[in-house]
Amino acid sequence: MSTYSLHFPIRVPDDVLVELGEFTGTFWSDSFAQEPFVIEAIRNYIKPAPPAAQQPAAATEAGYQWKQVFLPEGTRLRASFGRQPYFATVVGAEIKYDGHAVSPSCFANLHGSGNRNAWKAVWLRLPGSNEWLLADVCRSARKAAIARLHEGGAPADKRPADVESTPAPPAERRPAARLSVPRPTGIHAPAAPAQGQGHGVQRKTGSGKAARRRKRRAAKHTPASP
Repeated sequence: MSTYSLHFPIRVPDDVLVELGEFTGTFWSDSFAQEPFVIEAIRNYIKPAPPAAQQPAAATEAGYQWKQVFLPEGTRLRASFGRQPYFATVVGAEIKYDGHAVSPSCFANLHGSGNRNAWKAVWLRLPGSNEWLLADVCRSARKAAIARLHEGGAPADKRPADVESTPAPPAERRPAARLSVPRPTGIHAPAAPAQGQGHGVQRKTGSGKAARRRKRRAAKHTPASP
């Protein structure tokens, strides 16, 4: 820091000196009395003090319920008529315009013929936001959020009518058990008849009436043995 003093005159407008004197309580022409205030003002201009930390706003449940859309306390409403905007604010659980509680429809139709749709005529600015959104856009977004909430539910929350009935799997068919009957020992089962070619079963040779007649004729012509 310099060890010597520099003295340079600086011109200050008269009205600024008068305002500084009124603010500090000193006479405007008393330069020695105003000197420390001028120095403090210059230093604060060069290196301003950091802004004070803003305390977070306390959460509140107050607000106005407009069908599917909830307007927290502090929400601003804007409408216009003849290109002239007018505003209302949510205070507590009411929408206040010029100190009077109004409904969204009443606010939208304060001017004009009185047949305007409030969803299409009112704009909203929620607390902490700098954007104005059309009320109808907020309603559509809220409906979409509610639909996603219902669609994203757990399967166990489905109603019985919504659950498709799944047919039970067919019963497994098992082959019928065959009984094994033991065959008696010493007894041979009759052989199956031989299959003839073309005309059914071939009969045994030498059986029937014709065979017996042939045997009798052969016995008559055969000479007796001595």
